[in-house]
Formats: sequence, C-alpha cells, structure tokens
Amino acid sequence: MLAGTTPSSRDLKYPYMAKRLACMVISGAANADCLNILQPALLHQGTLIEMKEEFELLESTFRKAGFQEEITTFLTIDWYINVLARIRINAFRIELVASSYEDLLSSAAASVSCDSSVGNAVYMLPSFYNHDCDPNAHIVWLQNADAKLKALRDIEEGEELCICYIDASMDADARQKILADGFGFECRCLRCLSGD
Repeated sequence: MLAGTTPSSRDLKYPYMAKRLACMVISGAANADCLNILQPALLHQGTLIEMKEEFELLESTFRKAGFQEEITTFLTIDWYINVLARIRINAFRIELVASSYEDLLSSAAASVSCDSSVGNAVYMLPSFYNHDCDPNAHIVWLQNADAKLKALRDIEEGEELCICYIDASMDADARQKILADGFGFECRCLRCLSGD
C-alpha cells in the first residue's frame, strides 16, 4: 500500500477478520490455533510485506489499548501470517437470500456493482469442500448468516460433495488463472480437462 493512500474496506476484510479472531482469543472465546486445521493459501512476497505492516498496526493497537502482555503472547507475526493465509483461502463471501421482491431487486443491483456480500466468514466444515467447475452442491446463506448446503443435482452414494469456489461461467483459461492465483491449484475437473 502506498503511503498517504486510504485503503478500501474491501482491502481490509481479511485483516479485520484476523483482528476479530485475536479479540476472540483474548476473550477466551477461541483458541489461538483454531484455524490450523484448514489449508493455508500460498503467499507471494508482496503479500507478506503487506501482512507485516498490517501486523505492526494491530500489535500497536493492542499495546495502546493497554492489553497485558500475558494475554497477547500468541500475537506474533508468525501467528498473524498463519491466520491470514488460512482466512484468505477459506473465507466465504456471505450473500443473504432475498425475502421479498424488493430485496431481490436490491440484491441484483448490488450484485452488478459487486457490493452484494454482507461480509465474510470462515466456516470450518464448508472449508473442507473441494472445488469443481461443475459442482454438485452450492452453499446458500440464510438471513442469520447460517449456511445450508443445497444439492444441484442427484448425488450418488459415496460421491464427493463439491462446490465451486469461483464464477463458473468464465472460460476455462480465466477459471484456471483465478484458481491458481487465488487458491494455489490447477483445476483438473472434467470441465477444465475438456477445455469447456
């Protein structure tokens, strides 16, 4: 980030989530290592530099707030990077379902302007669903931000439940680039293998 620029709240969504987790750990509502079970994102050098700057700001904020060092011993640069690496790849964008025709119109307008999400959250079980560009299930967000898994077609017994991490309407090359850059893997689903 350039000095003198004001970051958008969209740029800070993951640091805000890390800050909230730190507060939960301090209050005893979560363990410092609660996200360690999740897959971390691959981080580029530029991202690591930004994370170090964000960490210094977070650490300074807790210090200025007068938090005792004994309750913030978990708060290290390694903890922060570890948490952000997991949040970045496992956070879900929450978009609530419309309850009325007016809500549906507002939701459609917000979707066009890319402002349709009401937030981001990490849900442990859904974080374990693998990706497929032709998924057999989809996560639906309810009004209270609870998640429900909805089958998109008949699912055979023993078949893996898969969701789509991205906009599946893009062409194969665009999907591959986004999945490689954002999630660190090359998709080998049937759609991608066929070039669809």
